[in-house]
Amino acid sequence: MAYKIHEFSKMTGLTPYTLRFYEKEGLITVKRDQNNIRIYDDRNKEWIDFFMHLKKTGMTIENLKQYLVWWYQGESTNQNRLDLLQQQKQSALNEIKHIQQGIDVLDHKIEVYKKRVANNKNS
Repeated sequence: MAYKIHEFSKMTGLTPYTLRFYEKEGLITVKRDQNNIRIYDDRNKEWIDFFMHLKKTGMTIENLKQYLVWWYQGESTNQNRLDLLQQQKQSALNEIKHIQQGIDVLDHKIEVYKKRVANNKNS
């Protein structure tokens, strides 16, 4: 199917400005109609969905661009793409570990204050 930018924006949850930015940065290739209006398709949607998941893991725009370059280069870059994805996964797992450490500290402090509040009510 073909979608104009506002339709595609609603489908992806990305603003038209963000979609234009991604196009300008070379992260998405968009066809144009005879009036030079952007026309998005289902392949654009699949790519946006995939790279938004990569962004959620903290992948940089530069690494997304590199991944895309390798993707266009084809099968000979499978190892490069695999390495990049594995590095990104490790980075995300490290971030989760740091966040969990912070949550553990919060849990401890919450318990401390729950006890203090309970003791104040009993006094």
